Amino acid sequence: MNPAAPPPVTPWYRQLWPWLLMSMPATAIVAGAITLWLALSTNNSLVVDDYYREGKAINLTLARDKQAEQLGLHAELHRQPDGSASLSLSRASPGALPPFVTVLLVHATRSELDRKLSLAAGGMPGEYVTQQTDLPSTGRWNIMIEDPERSWRLVASANGLEQPIRFGSNNKPR
Repeated sequence: MNPAAPPPVTPWYRQLWPWLLMSMPATAIVAGAITLWLALSTNNSLVVDDYYREGKAINLTLARDKQAEQLGLHAELHRQPDGSASLSLSRASPGALPPFVTVLLVHATRSELDRKLSLAAGGMPGEYVTQQTDLPSTGRWNIMIEDPERSWRLVASANGLEQPIRFGSNNKPR
């Protein structure tokens, strides 16, 4: 009786199962490294550091919105073809309009695109203009108009700045 010769033994690295079992932890390590790289290299500007302070500021902001409503302020912001901005501001209650206003353009998701414009009174009463020509045209924007003393503000939201944007007591941010 001739015992059958044992089958040839193949080395472990030529087997399918060790590679299949090692591929899952290796994939997790690669995915973890990519996640770490993304976390360290991207800006997390939407995260607020001091929630308590931000909560207190909300109450002041609401008072400024109510002040604008009581004054009966209405505005319309236009983007000019050269990238500059013009603003028409009117007031229902008696009183003077400020000599200049600040317009904050806050991009919905990318803080590096935010703009702060100072618009000075133009030739006509209630007309304001700026010489800055880097006003963007596309994107989702939250827009705020403030007086120099920051006692009132008008707020609106827009998808792009190609069309005139209207501000007033019935125009709340969406």
